[in-house]
Amino acid sequence: MPNTFFGLTIGASGLTASNAAINTVAHNISNINTKGYTRQSTVQEASFGIKVYKPYGAVGTGVTVTDIEQARSEYYDNRYRNNNTQCGQYETLDTYSNLVQTYLDEFNTEGFIAEYNNLFKTIDSMCSDPSSDVKRGQFLSYMSSICEYFNTLSTNLQNTQNDINEEIKSSVSSINTIAEQIASLNKQINTIEATGGTANDLRDSRNLLVDELSYYADVQVEERNIGNGLTEYSVRFNGQALVESYNYNTLLCVARETSDKRNASDAEGLCDLKWSNGNPYNPYDESGKGSLKGLFDMRDGCNDAYEVVSTDANGIQSLEIVADSYRNPSYKGIPYYQSQLNRFVTTLANEFNSIIANGQLKDGTACTSSLLVSKYDVNGYVTAANISVNSKMLNDLSELPVSYDVSRGDENPDMVNDLYALKDKVTIKSGTFWDFLSSIVSEIGVDTMRAESFNSNYNNIKGAVETQRTSVSGVDEDEEGIDLVKFQHAYDLSSKVISVMNQIYSKLIEETGL
Repeated sequence: MPNTFFGLTIGASGLTASNAAINTVAHNISNINTKGYTRQSTVQEASFGIKVYKPYGAVGTGVTVTDIEQARSEYYDNRYRNNNTQCGQYETLDTYSNLVQTYLDEFNTEGFIAEYNNLFKTIDSMCSDPSSDVKRGQFLSYMSSICEYFNTLSTNLQNTQNDINEEIKSSVSSINTIAEQIASLNKQINTIEATGGTANDLRDSRNLLVDELSYYADVQVEERNIGNGLTEYSVRFNGQALVESYNYNTLLCVARETSDKRNASDAEGLCDLKWSNGNPYNPYDESGKGSLKGLFDMRDGCNDAYEVVSTDANGIQSLEIVADSYRNPSYKGIPYYQSQLNRFVTTLANEFNSIIANGQLKDGTACTSSLLVSKYDVNGYVTAANISVNSKMLNDLSELPVSYDVSRGDENPDMVNDLYALKDKVTIKSGTFWDFLSSIVSEIGVDTMRAESFNSNYNNIKGAVETQRTSVSGVDEDEEGIDLVKFQHAYDLSSKVISVMNQIYSKLIEETGL
């Protein structure tokens, strides 16, 4: 049966429970602006009753605080992380697609249009006097400007490719750091909870890290109870094990060899990824998500193809696009637009050079030089990065042919007419040179709009999910204020119980002499 002072024990349990609840509310309020914090609450239950040999059988013994639990929803956590992964991918695509579009939009600016139109205006004006050194010099000057424009554009794209490569390295470093921190938190949490403690704040830190990790790729987490207050917490990243309890895997960046470029026009030293345990990491999986996927799409995407240097039977090299849906992502990234620029300048060079090659110099001799060549090797293949006007012609105008047949006089415009006809000639992709450039701008415009649209949609969904998640796990000022008053009243009433019991016991002891 209960002892004489049993009432004090019940009152004291109420004080202890109310005090714990007030402290928990205070902790919530103090962390109301803490990122990743999850609202906590005390779990109270009636203490075990004790049997008394009376008609009522048993009496209560007060209240016990059994736990301080978090108000967290695994469902909303998964939804948030799934949408965060999509946001990571399309934010990346949006950022770099806009940058590439900015470069290619220069086709529509006054600078390039003016140079392109002036080139053909000059060719047109040469029709009246093909032998004019002034007009021939203007022709070479405008052609040089167009070559330099493509050189600069290719360099900008390659620099962007290098920037993306550096961001991949930075992302890998962040992923590895997060993996290490999660493994460390797993150990700390188990150390505390194995002795009966509750590591809620450490769990918040771990969940926040998983949220951050979900930006880079698809993430799945699993926590399994193994007894004695211990759990095994594992994280899978892009389908492979990243963290397993106290151990973690890391990603390694391995620079490609110069001879192992995925595309002929790629920048030097781009990196591939692999796991530190030797397993491969496939960033090109079409089902992949996250910012890493977006970075690889932009850096390596070549529309289910790749660009290689081929050599014919005569040893002449040229660029060739080879279809292969496994080598590179299907996204139209930087390699795709580089390959389209290369296709343009190669066709431009072939068309102009084939006409020039049939021309004669002023002295009646056949032309032996090409007009458009590689600036590094006149016998090498032409790309957007190296196309230039033959320096021999720039330094000596007599090296530029006048017409197909100089015996017909200096005014013979046959060759010049063919050069001017290239402006409207169907030369590439069932269109003119300008049609092809316009189609490139249209393609990047469509891809950019798509990335912007998906980025906006997924960010809106993520915001809605975050609101729902916050409604469950976030700290609400009004609710905490109500709880504070509620537990204060409970504390006051428990104090009143002890005060009443104290008066009873004082009366009993002082007046009965017990």
